[in-house]
Amino acid sequence: MKNLNLTVKQSKAYTLSLTASVLILINAVGLAIVARWFLEIMPVLPGSSGNDPILFYTLCAVGLILGLIVLFATLMLRNKPANKTAWGIMIIAFSVSSVIMGGGFIVGFILGIVGGVKAIKWKT
Repeated sequence: MKNLNLTVKQSKAYTLSLTASVLILINAVGLAIVARWFLEIMPVLPGSSGNDPILFYTLCAVGLILGLIVLFATLMLRNKPANKTAWGIMIIAFSVSSVIMGGGFIVGFILGIVGGVKAIKWKT
């Protein structure tokens, strides 16, 4: 069994990145709920059917993918800390990309950047 004793800096990077990924995923699911049941409260580009929700469904799919990638990089940050720079860069890149769908209520976007930077800077 692997020894997963993490330093305080490693633990903060993991916690912040995990929180960011969860917020990004919650934001994507919330966007899907709005697109499905509460479309009249969100302005969208008109399509052939009037208020077309396809833009929100597309953003939801992109958000779920980005959130899952940030979650994967966070879990790998804990399980394979030798590659911390690569995982930190992945966390930062995909957290920044999540801004197109709300960025985890923007808090997830910020936590992802901070967590990724902490992951890159920790000493092994």
